[in-house]
Amino acid sequence: MSAEGLQVLIVDDNDMASELLSEFVGLLGHEAKTAANGNDAIALCAAARPDVIITDIMLPDYDGYELAARFRKELGNDIHIIALSGLPKNNQRPEAAAFNHWLEKPVDLSTLEDLLAQVDRKPA
Repeated sequence: MSAEGLQVLIVDDNDMASELLSEFVGLLGHEAKTAANGNDAIALCAAARPDVIITDIMLPDYDGYELAARFRKELGNDIHIIALSGLPKNNQRPEAAAFNHWLEKPVDLSTLEDLLAQVDRKPA
């Protein structure tokens, strides 16, 4: 199934970074929404379930590992969760398994484009 038209949620407390990433995702033909913290991301997911969540690890109100684990538990295994962080992945944390992919900042846009192209949307 084509990844065209994915609903993407970007969670990052750096407004400029999330807006630039949102614009890039939009140029790829997807719809992007942004949240500056975990609580806003949870509210957006409750209102409209995204196909992909791209989240930073260091957020003002949530640890990105814990946020991803919560999304995985609430939204299931067909949601794609991508970490985008300046930190290396900590495989010692059990929550690390919640991520489908881990990208380090600065993001390689062609890698992100390839990941989004591989996402299969599941019917609701």
